[in-house]
Amino acid sequence: MSDEFGVSNATGEVVASRQLVPLNLADLNEEALLAMFPTPVQAAGALLLSRRLIAEAPAILNARSKALKDAKRTLLVARAYARKRATGTTAEDRKIEQEGDTEVITAGEHVDTCELLLEYAREVRKSLTEDVEILRSLNANFRNEHKS
Repeated sequence: MSDEFGVSNATGEVVASRQLVPLNLADLNEEALLAMFPTPVQAAGALLLSRRLIAEAPAILNARSKALKDAKRTLLVARAYARKRATGTTAEDRKIEQEGDTEVITAGEHVDTCELLLEYAREVRKSLTEDVEILRSLNANFRNEHKS
C-alpha cells in the first residue's frame, strides 16, 4: 500500500497519512483484507468526528461567503478609484488603464482566492456528508453483526 496525501485540519499542511486500498484485492489473504476494515470503535469515532466537522460547516461557509462579498466590494471600490485616476484620451484607453491598475489587479486576485476558498469549503462539506452516510451504514452493519 502507498501513502496518500491529505490536509491536516489543525495546521492546514499537506501530510502523507492515509493508506490507499490496493488494486489487487483478489490476491490478498483474509488477514490483509480484515486489516483494511475499521473496527466498530474506529467507525463510531470517525462518524462522531465527521458529524462535528459538518456542524462547523455553516459557520465556515458563512465566513467565506462574507469574505467573498467583502472582496467584491473592495474590487468595486478599487475600480472606481482607478477610473477616477485614469488619464487616457478615449473611454477604451481609460478602461484598459483602469483594469491594469495594481490595486484593481490585487483586488481581483483576492476575489478569485475567496471564490476558490468558498468552493473548496462547499466540496469539503459535500464530501463529509457522503462520508457520514457511509459511516452510518458501517455502524448499522456493526450493530446488526453484534445482535446475531
